[in-house]
Amino acid sequence: MSGGALSLLTALSLLVRRQLGHDPFRTGVSVLAVAVGVTITIAINGVMSGFEGTFVGRTIAISPHVEVLDDPRVVRGELSGALARAHGGIVVMEGESPRPVPRRIPQPDEALSTLRAMPEVAAAAAVAWGTALVAHGGLEGYAEVNGIDPGAQQQVVDIESDLQGGRLGDLHASGGGVILGNGLARRLGARPGDFVSLRSAGGGAMTLRVVALLATGVTFVDLRRCYVLQSAAQRLFGMGREVNRLALRLYDHDRAQDVAARAESLLGRRAVAWQDANTHVLTLMNTNKTLTQVVSYGVLAVAAFGILNVLMMMALEKRDSIALLKSLGYCAWDVRLAFLGQGLCLGLLGVAVGCVAGYHVSGVLAMVPIPRLALLETDHLLVNSLPRHYVLAGGAGLAVAGLASLLPAWRAGRMDPVEILRGRNA
Repeated sequence: MSGGALSLLTALSLLVRRQLGHDPFRTGVSVLAVAVGVTITIAINGVMSGFEGTFVGRTIAISPHVEVLDDPRVVRGELSGALARAHGGIVVMEGESPRPVPRRIPQPDEALSTLRAMPEVAAAAAVAWGTALVAHGGLEGYAEVNGIDPGAQQQVVDIESDLQGGRLGDLHASGGGVILGNGLARRLGARPGDFVSLRSAGGGAMTLRVVALLATGVTFVDLRRCYVLQSAAQRLFGMGREVNRLALRLYDHDRAQDVAARAESLLGRRAVAWQDANTHVLTLMNTNKTLTQVVSYGVLAVAAFGILNVLMMMALEKRDSIALLKSLGYCAWDVRLAFLGQGLCLGLLGVAVGCVAGYHVSGVLAMVPIPRLALLETDHLLVNSLPRHYVLAGGAGLAVAGLASLLPAWRAGRMDPVEILRGRNA
């Protein structure tokens, strides 16, 4: 850097410092405006990220990354088709009711072998799934019954770590065992060691002993999910030796949708990735995130108008100083750089204060007690303070300050020193 350029930068930096210290109140208001915007942005993003990160993390941990299933189907015209084949003609019958065909996955062992051969699949297990009424002491609750092979299912979903009062292997207890979600157990008043009865819509019924409670922290899962042995679920739902779901765990859960599409093409059965199974919740989260970002960036926009107003007023008040600088040889771009530097300094100070305040506000919010959420069991706000929140908020604050400085800097640079001095001497 040449000596002239260095001396110019030194002079401009001195000018910026003098201007910032000339009116501390006005400078403080501008810095505070940016700091408030940065603080709110960091805090809001921390809360949204904490809730979303916890929900997604728990969902990935407690559910298969991909499920292959066979939706209910109906066979229409079964009787008319049989008569037509028997008599070699066409038979049309009115009012013929379709016969529901139970959900089944044919040849599940072969299907599991096909899926396990995929390089993305870490583990796979067969599940006999269905819905049933669970009753205990005169109270009833709706449950989604998962009939599993404990060893194979544990490789797909870590059930063991979420159990209370027992172990996964206790499902093999004499007479059969059941693991109830703790929310469902509270609703029924059931505890480990109690017996509950399960009744399916098809008329199957059985009585099983509660061997453990499932506490995932995801409310709707703990209210509905229960585990039994695969053979017990097959008897309950009248499946024989068949199953109706295949559960997959992947090495990379972010590739679940691609793997689901490939599984569909390989097996000819519908496959659902965890993102699609929870699309309503994820969509709601994304909508809330967008709205909160609009609010936080709106606060920064208000801060920008504050900086714009301060610099515009300063440009008008310092007309004589601008004329003197130009008379001494400073060009229009030098004056503009001085005003831009002043705006960026206000932004930097505001960002620094806002980041420190945002860190402490996030810590306070993490201790705020809240009512139990509909999705997650938590007694306080979930806050995830990530470095990228500070980078985004700080970058937005600096950008806002820089943009707010452009118009005042441009107007200050266009001022004609001759007209200013003539007007002063008139």
